[in-house]
Amino acid sequence: MKKLIPAAVLLAAFGSAHADATVYGLVDMSYSKTIADDIADLKADFHSGGDGGSSYGNSASRIGVKGNADVGKGIKANYKFETGGITSDGGVNPGGNFFNRQAWVGLSGGFGEVRLGRQDSVPFQTMIDFDFNAAANIASAYFNSGVAAWMPDRQSRSLQYISNEMGGLKVQAGFVPEGNTAGDKSTLSLGVTYTLDKLVVAVAAESKRTETSKNFSSVAARYDLGVVKVAATYANGGTKASKGFGLGVTATVGDGINVGAQLGRNSDKTTAIELFVNKEVLKNLYAYVDVGNLQNKSTTPTVKGTGFALGAIYVF
Repeated sequence: MKKLIPAAVLLAAFGSAHADATVYGLVDMSYSKTIADDIADLKADFHSGGDGGSSYGNSASRIGVKGNADVGKGIKANYKFETGGITSDGGVNPGGNFFNRQAWVGLSGGFGEVRLGRQDSVPFQTMIDFDFNAAANIASAYFNSGVAAWMPDRQSRSLQYISNEMGGLKVQAGFVPEGNTAGDKSTLSLGVTYTLDKLVVAVAAESKRTETSKNFSSVAARYDLGVVKVAATYANGGTKASKGFGLGVTATVGDGINVGAQLGRNSDKTTAIELFVNKEVLKNLYAYVDVGNLQNKSTTPTVKGTGFALGAIYVF
């Protein structure tokens, strides 16, 4: 009797021969305290970057798998699945979906790239490089003041197109249908980036996601002076608390030590300041110090708080 080979084995063998798959991840461990902890008079503690809804340390601890396969005629099929934040006790995005950060599939080629699934918003992908500390969990001056140019969060059921760079110009567009959820609106988004030597400028916009939310728009520019880089951003989320500007500066000093400062201020009298230092101390191992301060003068009395994180990040 002929022995049957399970279909799963055949698929695995076919995949290993024809696809490029990579398991990757990031582990962030720190001694830290958020601004909210400071306001509540809580003590600092050891944390994973996935604790508190990924609000501790610098980055969310996570693991993922991504890959691509040549499907012919110069076209590749691509996919990416990435977990939500991994907590100190080993939980993954407690109370939420396992692949909370990324879960999409797409095609790429000479036409650019098309993706469908859960992924970062178009404004986030367009604007995150204008934040010199990459939306640091605890310290982010732009997030804490509500004026991050990358503010709109990731979306599910998102269809996106990303162009190849054309003479320094890159365009990205997105669409999420209204679907069957009460209160949801069909969402359109657009991001445009133009690079001219050491100057990079960008604009991004997204229509409101629900009947009660607001449209979002932002502009940003950064300039590379060599050792020093500077950036300026402006965001309008439709309210005083989400409308305002950001300024940032970073420099590489000594033996690859990155230092920087960022400031965000909204139209509701909230100011946030961020200071950061980081360095790759061993291959793929980074040490960092982040400090964030918030002053909200729209309340009486003024709300003040300072958060910090002293930690290390290992990427693989």
